Amino acid sequence: MRFINGRLVLLLVFLFCCNVLSGAGSTVYAEDASIVRASQVDGSVTVNGKPLKDGDIIQRDDRIVTKEKSVAILTWSNGSMLEIYPETSIVLKGVIFEGDNKLEKTLLTLERGRIFAKAQTPEHIFSHFEISVGNTPVMSQGAEFALKYEESEKKFTIWSILGRVVIETGTKRIRVDDGQQVVLVAGGSPATPTPMPDRTREALTKASKRLGGSLLIEEELSPGGPLKAKIGGVRNRRGSAPYTVQFKAIIGGGSGKIKSIRWDFGDGESVQGKNAQHTFTQGVYVVVLTVEDENGQRITSQVSISVEIDCSC
Repeated sequence: MRFINGRLVLLLVFLFCCNVLSGAGSTVYAEDASIVRASQVDGSVTVNGKPLKDGDIIQRDDRIVTKEKSVAILTWSNGSMLEIYPETSIVLKGVIFEGDNKLEKTLLTLERGRIFAKAQTPEHIFSHFEISVGNTPVMSQGAEFALKYEESEKKFTIWSILGRVVIETGTKRIRVDDGQQVVLVAGGSPATPTPMPDRTREALTKASKRLGGSLLIEEELSPGGPLKAKIGGVRNRRGSAPYTVQFKAIIGGGSGKIKSIRWDFGDGESVQGKNAQHTFTQGVYVVVLTVEDENGQRITSQVSISVEIDCSC
């Protein structure tokens, strides 16, 4: 009887642990969240007051400080990157993975200085960066952007080179799109984004290429070889319901003559053609592109789309 009771207790403990890990309403699997590492450290950089070295893992609530003429690059195992410029202090508040929504959330606090972020993940995972700047949340869902915070003046500047950055001011939601910038002062009136100077955009584009390019850049596929296809046209893979998305098929290789192009949107709807538009309701969808050439070669590509009641994007 004691043996049976012991096994029963172990079973109850196991079920309890499973229930805690699965949560109520959304599943969080710690092992699916990115591991953040210092992939490059140049000069004098500290983590919690101790020297930061290449390869070090950055933990929750770790504070990274770069001294004069010092730079650090952090890399997320799911693909995002963050370059920390000289005389900057930033805190990693956590990385959370919501399994039900396939959404990875990174929470950061920029205490002072300047950063360049590439908040990108593979096509089957969604990325959300939320950076607290002087108690103002700056959010991005896959964008590439630079952020500077002048602590003494309580002023911060955002430059977006790819994708959208959203700032919640408390009274207004400001959206900064491709090629735009905005300057905000804590307690001041909400500002309107303006075009980014060409010189600034060129500098940020160089920074992006130096860090390894972007999942958002739609490069043409090379001719020749086997049939190749990928999905283009999608700037934001998350949106608020109802959400209309433009798609285009980018094709290379094969015979050069295409027999059919089919889009399946994951909700039972499908269309034919190189370009497609579809409106999604709330949910997570896998959009599949299928291309076939005249020789019978067939290739597929897919991308996930997430639609929420209000995604703050």
